[in-house]
Amino acid sequence: LDVDFQRIGKQLYCTVLPVVGYGGGKLRSRHDTELEYLMHLQGVVEILQKYDNLEEFVAFVETTDRVPKSGTDSVPFRLNLSSEDIERITA
Repeated sequence: LDVDFQRIGKQLYCTVLPVVGYGGGKLRSRHDTELEYLMHLQGVVEILQKYDNLEEFVAFVETTDRVPKSGTDSVPFRLNLSSEDIERITA
């Protein structure tokens, strides 16, 4: 699995994606190595922490029944952010 930010309209989501974290395989990946993948995840965690959304995101992941499916579905979590924060994160 992978996690990334996704802007939909005026909202920003932290989305669980149905792709392999790193390397090759059946599902595509944006990260060639485990280190690149871990650095990406660390960056996501730092942004969630900085904007006070980490605890809520972790609780969502731990309690949701939704599962990302390859090619059809991701699992989005809407972040609680001001429009200024969204601009800073996506700039």
